[in-house]
Amino acid sequence: MRKGLIGLPIVALFAFLAVMTFGIKESVAAEGDYKDTMILVTAVETSTLDPRMGNSAQNSIPMEFIYDNLVKLDRDTGDVIPVLAVSWDFIDPTHLRMNLRKDVKFSNGDPFTAEDVYYCFRRAKDHSTSKSTMSWLDIENTKVIDDHTIILAMYAPYSPVFYVLANGRTYIASKKAMEAMGEDAHARNPVGTGPYKLVEWKSGTSMSFTRNENYWDTPAVTKNLILNIVPEASGRVIELETGNADFAYYIEASDIARVKSIEGFHIEQGDTERYFLVTLSMEEPLFQKKEVRYALSLAIDKPALVDACFDGAANVLTGIYSPIILGFKEYGVMPYDVEKAKQLLAEAGYPDGFKIELHVLPTTQFQRLAEAVQAMWAQIGVQAEIVTSELATYEAQKGGKFQAAIRDGNAAEVSNILIIYEISFGSRLQPNDKVLDGMLQEVKTIYDKETKIKKLHEIEDYIYDMRYSIPFATVPAIYGVSDKLEGFKFNIPYELRVAKWGIKK
Repeated sequence: MRKGLIGLPIVALFAFLAVMTFGIKESVAAEGDYKDTMILVTAVETSTLDPRMGNSAQNSIPMEFIYDNLVKLDRDTGDVIPVLAVSWDFIDPTHLRMNLRKDVKFSNGDPFTAEDVYYCFRRAKDHSTSKSTMSWLDIENTKVIDDHTIILAMYAPYSPVFYVLANGRTYIASKKAMEAMGEDAHARNPVGTGPYKLVEWKSGTSMSFTRNENYWDTPAVTKNLILNIVPEASGRVIELETGNADFAYYIEASDIARVKSIEGFHIEQGDTERYFLVTLSMEEPLFQKKEVRYALSLAIDKPALVDACFDGAANVLTGIYSPIILGFKEYGVMPYDVEKAKQLLAEAGYPDGFKIELHVLPTTQFQRLAEAVQAMWAQIGVQAEIVTSELATYEAQKGGKFQAAIRDGNAAEVSNILIIYEISFGSRLQPNDKVLDGMLQEVKTIYDKETKIKKLHEIEDYIYDMRYSIPFATVPAIYGVSDKLEGFKFNIPYELRVAKWGIKK
């Protein structure tokens, strides 16, 4: 289990954070040692470059090129690392002073100030997609002290604060540029402080980036990046085989041997926080009876589902979230019992089953999963119509309403994983359980590690019993990587430090 801030008593925590002054600059080899353009391929096109929408992997990959956060986290130790903030201290348990860098400019040359931080956090606080992530922030009492100092106010002590400040939805964009361009235009041509700036976005095809010459830290090793969109898994391998890509995100297990056989390429693979689950909307009338939710859970053969859809590169999930996350509780494999599922449906008043929509994102992986779940539910008379679309598209078409869905989660901090069950979150699960919501709010105020784990186990017991979701797999990240790539360090997709990478000539 990772060590870090969460295990510190509150007094020690304040003292520790007050003296955090790590630097993040690293030396790099001479620019002439590397190719001036690196090509990456990914599966799903970014839906937007609005910084408050940076929580999903497909959005965060390019946002990591363009934007910075106030801080980052060391994924191994949990230590907080300065980025746009150079130091910080707790004035009291609900007020966090952030001291900002004075030498930072946006990619358009405008100076970065505390007003940009306030502006971006207010936008995130007000938006339906990000407001749950920012529910802790008391924006009305958050104060800009001067150009380089901001005091973040919280409604209550909030132990995951640095995890939120280090991840998607808290990227910092230029207030001046966004107000001048308009939010929609800025989401297609953003202005950030990161190592790269966007040059061109060809919808459905590619995104091109070039080095941000105003970048405050060590310049990006590679001058130009091209991020190509290749939805088919086999297509991403072909890009490596033909020399049209240097790096491929999201290699499927069935293609590992094929990538290894390509001269000049290899596989990088490792555990991540990513996990898959079926969600059952708490607002859906069909799912109001617990017997129905249990029937849908019992009808899914989790080991068979994982074996059929992940080609040996995933494990059956035996808890509510990934085992590498704080507080994970082991329950064993959820039972599989088709006859019991039929009995429960009949008891709930659905002896012949019913029809529902099952939403998934437009990738091969999700389509395979949906088809497998569809077939398993058909055994108990539940006819699932698979709807494949981007999340925002489905929400717009359905007025935000869901029935069932398959989603993946990849947050590193436990409260950000469990946030999908909070009433303020809304999407897919459409939570409305006030008892659960109360427990979720309470656990975020707990700084002591052992006390927090005890509360987490209570929450996991409740979720496991209620069956609002059916967690079924935890998966590694698998990348296809050029042997000439230097500076690579394995991490989850949306935190790969691409600016450190270079392709040797």
